[in-house]
Amino acid sequence: MKFSVSPVVRVAVEPRNPADLPKLVEGLKRLAKSDPMVQCIIEESGEHIVAGAGELHLEICLKDLEEDHACIPIKVSDPVVSYRETVSEESEIMCLSKSPNKHNRIFLKARPMPDGLPEDIDKGDVTPRQEFKARARYLNEKYDYDVNEARKIWCFGPEGTGPNLLMD
Repeated sequence: MKFSVSPVVRVAVEPRNPADLPKLVEGLKRLAKSDPMVQCIIEESGEHIVAGAGELHLEICLKDLEEDHACIPIKVSDPVVSYRETVSEESEIMCLSKSPNKHNRIFLKARPMPDGLPEDIDKGDVTPRQEFKARARYLNEKYDYDVNEARKIWCFGPEGTGPNLLMD
């Protein structure tokens, strides 16, 4: 089941007693299974993140985590709201990014997608796993994309499935 509400409020959680970390991890797995709208993420830093659709939703999830799923006392950070930006018009200048060793460069320009395309990506009508010729044909017929341009989609994002496209 796919929801149109995405998690926008995040907190970091940790057990009050470090020895209870395995219980916390197991509790986070149970919480993620019990509530499809919550996201439990382990950051590269090792920090455990719980993200929910709002402060009330997150508060309920944390109560469930502490009392039902992990059954341990937990410390919770202050909530952080995830902000999102959108492209409203094509950028006027080309942006350059270089790799740390300065041997690789990528030039980027942002432009908005046609109305309805992000929704089609969310619904699954346009997917990264779709055969590229079929996807190009669909984008050409419905959104008037040039077939050759539509074949140059490198990836979808965020997380490989979201409604943003990186194109050559």
